[in-house]
Amino acid sequence: MCLNKTLLQLKLSPHDSISVCRDLRKNKNCKYYSKLMKDLGKTEDISIIAKKLLIEPCDADEIISFAGGAGYCPYFLSKLLLEKVGIVICSYHWLFNPDIKEIFLKFINKDLFNCILINDECHNILSMATQVNSERISPFILKLALKDLELYNADRDMINLIRILIAHLENKKTNLNVEERELNPEILVKNLYEKIGLKDLNSFKILIKELKEFSSYVAEIKSSQGLVQRDYIGSIAKYWLKWLEVLDNERFFFCYNLRTTREGNKNISMEIVALDPREITVPVFKNAFSTLSLSGTVNPYVYTNLMGLNETGKTSKVIVSPSPFPKNNIKALIIENINTKKVNRGAQTYKKMVNKIEEVIYCTPGNVGIFCASYNVLKGLLTQDIEQIVQKYNKKLYIEDSNISAAENAIMIENFKSEGKNNGAVLLGVCGGRNSEGEDYPAEFMNSVVIAGFPYHVPTPRVNAKIKYYDKVFRNRGWEFAYLYPAIERANQAAGRPIRKLDDKGAIIFLDNRFKDKMKWISSWLRDEIEVIPDKKGAITQQLFPFWNEGYF
Repeated sequence: MCLNKTLLQLKLSPHDSISVCRDLRKNKNCKYYSKLMKDLGKTEDISIIAKKLLIEPCDADEIISFAGGAGYCPYFLSKLLLEKVGIVICSYHWLFNPDIKEIFLKFINKDLFNCILINDECHNILSMATQVNSERISPFILKLALKDLELYNADRDMINLIRILIAHLENKKTNLNVEERELNPEILVKNLYEKIGLKDLNSFKILIKELKEFSSYVAEIKSSQGLVQRDYIGSIAKYWLKWLEVLDNERFFFCYNLRTTREGNKNISMEIVALDPREITVPVFKNAFSTLSLSGTVNPYVYTNLMGLNETGKTSKVIVSPSPFPKNNIKALIIENINTKKVNRGAQTYKKMVNKIEEVIYCTPGNVGIFCASYNVLKGLLTQDIEQIVQKYNKKLYIEDSNISAAENAIMIENFKSEGKNNGAVLLGVCGGRNSEGEDYPAEFMNSVVIAGFPYHVPTPRVNAKIKYYDKVFRNRGWEFAYLYPAIERANQAAGRPIRKLDDKGAIIFLDNRFKDKMKWISSWLRDEIEVIPDKKGAITQQLFPFWNEGYF
């Protein structure tokens, strides 16, 4: 919601944006904030603005437009307006991120126990709650912190700490032959303080606290000089304070993470991974006056346990509503004798899948979505000439690319949707991606969807650590809670893309027979409509052709 060109040009993370914004305001270098505060201090009153702007429900774009016309900061105008409204629609972060929550509650001038919290698409809280409780550092941020430490004459031990960390991560980047490797936090920190020349862990803790204090000192100097503040040193201090806090806590997992970019470059990070969302969610559910969690795909039993609803001291109730969609508008199929387990992922399996997908494309009058279990499955379909199959039926193929920007992806999706009014197109993407969960395809935007494979995550060390931890705290349900449930949730989300409105008509095809064995985990609105059909040529056509030709045209 920022209009300040200085901040916008920097393209910062949310955390760094807040720091820069603070400095711009403190040094009176933001004309939008200054004018807002000046006018509110003179003739304008926030109640008067509220009466102009809040005649009816108001979204961010309308606030930005109004504020831009008045020369005000839209962000702070929206925060000042919060106290004047009864209903606020916001990101989960506003209440589940502990730091942001306190600021938000201050602006609405309410305690959490005076709030009713409605969590829409509540299945997304699980990953968000662990992400906000996790930390990571990389050589990039370390090198920027080192520059500031050297420029402002930091203590030798602080500089040595950062230099040792950079050398350590660069060495790991060269020698690691896996994407992720667990590390022992106690051994690593012991090696670290010994290399610095410190005598024990307590000395290291003191050094980190001094590093945190030094970051505040640097911030004051930069602010007094009118410089844009990016708190690299503070980010490193925050990371190590977290490390020391959870060093022997079983709810956290420590690892190296190595990623290869599209250009072939390797990026490494060292991560503190939160395994349990309850540390974040329980205080919110416990302290709110009342909460309502809504989802079309969530498993109530898993959600109740992972959110810690049974630990809040409050009564909870599960309501599973019947499907509102006409049965004649849904055709759901599971195809026998196709299995995308790793051992089966070869040319023969991918060729069979492409043959089945061809039948779906042939029968579907408009757009088709294909959401694969992984990018490896997606690539496997491409090796078996799926592009030629799509062209055979005069449709366009759009392929999801995780490396393109959100804006580029949005243009691609709009182009795909527009083809629904013509001869149709095919979107090839992945389950759990931005196009299979964050996007809707009602009416002609997507007629049929194929779930190509069972979307289990690769069993990385962090996934295995979560399974082991959940086994301990959820009575041996670790595999179901940490591995099966996230996979079926991704499939459920992808499967529901074409069915968004009551009059939508859609076909959902599961190309993996493991869905038959895990049928009870599929969303009830869809599970009740599923038919299991044999692996025979023309079997899909036999089901879909009548479905699309009875009253569709």
